[in-house]
Amino acid sequence: TIQHEYRDENGRCILKNMSPVRDPETGMVTAVTVVSKDITDLKSTERELMATRDYLNNIIDSSADTITVVDKEGIVRDWNKGAEGVMGYRAEEVIGKPNKKFFLDPEEAERIMEQVQREGVIRNYRTVVLRKDGKQIHVSMSASLLRDKNGVPIGTVRVSRDITKEVELERRVKEERDNLNLIFESMVDGVYAISRTYEVEFMNKVLRDEFGDCVGDICYRVFHDRDEPCPLCKLQVVMEKGQTVRWEWHSSRMNKIYDLIETPLKNIDGSISKLTIFRDITARKKAEEEIRKLNRELELKVVDLQEATRIKTEFLSITSHELRTPLTPMKAQLQMLREGYKGRLNQRQKESIELILRNLARLDRLINDILDISRIEMGRIKMAFQVMDLNDAVKEAIKMQEPFIRQKGIKLRVQLAELPLIIGDNERLRQVMSNLINNAIKFSPDGSEVIIETSTTLEGENVLFSVTDFGIGISEEGKKKLFQPFSQIDASMSREKGGTGLGLAIAKGIIRAHNGKIWVESAQGKGSSFYFSIPIRQKVREKEVPYICDSN
Repeated sequence: TIQHEYRDENGRCILKNMSPVRDPETGMVTAVTVVSKDITDLKSTERELMATRDYLNNIIDSSADTITVVDKEGIVRDWNKGAEGVMGYRAEEVIGKPNKKFFLDPEEAERIMEQVQREGVIRNYRTVVLRKDGKQIHVSMSASLLRDKNGVPIGTVRVSRDITKEVELERRVKEERDNLNLIFESMVDGVYAISRTYEVEFMNKVLRDEFGDCVGDICYRVFHDRDEPCPLCKLQVVMEKGQTVRWEWHSSRMNKIYDLIETPLKNIDGSISKLTIFRDITARKKAEEEIRKLNRELELKVVDLQEATRIKTEFLSITSHELRTPLTPMKAQLQMLREGYKGRLNQRQKESIELILRNLARLDRLINDILDISRIEMGRIKMAFQVMDLNDAVKEAIKMQEPFIRQKGIKLRVQLAELPLIIGDNERLRQVMSNLINNAIKFSPDGSEVIIETSTTLEGENVLFSVTDFGIGISEEGKKKLFQPFSQIDASMSREKGGTGLGLAIAKGIIRAHNGKIWVESAQGKGSSFYFSIPIRQKVREKEVPYICDSN
């Protein structure tokens, strides 16, 4: 029998079958039967099938994933180019070989075959295979049963993807998360992280103890008992704009106030989470409210105290003026008596008048101090800053104390350096120096030495005045009381030596008004040195300045 294909005049494809017809008796060919069949459509279908097969084969060969066929006995029957690239074996080295030799655990090959035969398909099955060079490769495998034309299973088709880099990335992500978790678990503040879909990814122990372990739950359900995102939620600001925000949240559920810091957290895989740090500030808020309450009460008391101070200051000012009014004629009359305008006096009468005049002078000084302190408490005093020579002011202050120096037999050693002219209030600085010199003399033993010095500081920007005595000195406790108004280190000594305890407070205010500073160096039983320094360069001006006369 002969088959022959040809095309007729119409271009149709014809299949001609020619078969001999034999004589039954002789066996000789007596005729030929010819059967022709139009197979044009069949040929077209055949070409399409061949094109489809070539197309599919091309896809399989060009795939980066491994595509293999393994029969029911576990023998490799097909091996694409992707498998050659991943595994390092050529097809001819693999086909016909047991596939279990390519697994890190050979028994896993049998488990995969059993699972596919049982379930019909497996997806994203992770396992480890061995390259030709012995390197371990992590793959994600999907496999399904391969059936013949009658539907009988004859093996499996397997598609595997190399996920070694993904597995390594996952390992690093886990390691990073474990390290962060270790830090967060040790924190005293609550810490949690959520994804873009509001899913809680992590909660540290503090929050787990307070809200329960809610990893995997939706944050607004956990913290707010809501079915939709909270209106106050900062997720969009943190994730979309990359901003760190801080705000306070009052939890009605816990009846607590939290200080929240929320910031974007970039994971090693490039994804972004929102990291939130919880701090319970309920106790602090209560304390702040208590402080505000106390402050309001103090403000009311301060107002009352200020009014009482104002009344006291006005009383001091009026009283001092009223006291001074009769002093002036009394002093004038006594001076006239002393000079003999009212007749000659005997020695005892002169001594009595001198005693009265000295006490009147002391009373006058006390009144002046009271007037000064009333100005201090009112907070202002007028000062005139002009060009002046500090050494000249020192000499004038010494001259004012000469009677007192002679009375106690003090040996005065004066060492005045050559100073530049300065800007200052000559009268007020003379008042400060006179007070410091008077104190040094007052607290020095009769016949002892007092040293007065001027100089410039090492930087050359300030002038320095000092007065040193070798008297009783000042204890550390006593130093804390200095420069405070109405402060006396020893009340009994004050009564003996005289004074109101206002002089150093006034001196401090004057020096500070000159942008300077005043201080003491002393040890009990070893004398004292009082210093002040003021800047050389200041503006020529007149102004009212506040006295600063407390220890601060």
